[in-house]
Amino acid sequence: MKHLKTIKSIALGAALLVMSAMPTSAEAAVTQSGTTTVTVTMPEYLVLHYYSAVALNFSATSASSSQTGSPLSATWTTLGDTTETLSASATEVGPSTAKITLKNAWAIAGLSSSGTATVSITGTDFTATRAGSTSKIGVSGYGLASTNGVSGAVSGSTITTQLRGVTGQTQTVGDVKMTLNFSNTTESGAHTGSFTITAQTI
Repeated sequence: MKHLKTIKSIALGAALLVMSAMPTSAEAAVTQSGTTTVTVTMPEYLVLHYYSAVALNFSATSASSSQTGSPLSATWTTLGDTTETLSASATEVGPSTAKITLKNAWAIAGLSSSGTATVSITGTDFTATRAGSTSKIGVSGYGLASTNGVSGAVSGSTITTQLRGVTGQTQTVGDVKMTLNFSNTTESGAHTGSFTITAQTI
């Protein structure tokens, strides 16, 4: 009886071995896919480049010249008492005003929701640095100019210009303009003032 069970076990094993060696029909591949939405949020930021100090150095040549017309003359009858007024024809050397352009004086870069920013300028007169002096150089017409405007070149005390992205090669560059008035300039030497450039995203 035990011998018969052994024969049946061998026969069953042989049958399973034959079945495993037989080719089976190919099963259909199973595929699943899914889509992921990616949102990249860029920051709104602004970088302003500017010069913290600018020196404008004017030069002039000294000279003497003979003036035509009435000679300078005065007669004192007593010390400190003048009976005749000095008269002369005098011509001041140099212009009364000067228009100044500081090329490439500022630059901005960054990102905003509109891709643009405003840049504005305000400034002061330049006053003599000597204590007690009243000499000054008046400044008017503070302005900005840039060729990187929203629709070409722009100029004015406030301009709207493109931010042009984040790479270092695409910054917006501009000039500073001003007109100097020397009508109240009575001394040589340093006269100091300042201007402020403000950039704002829009």
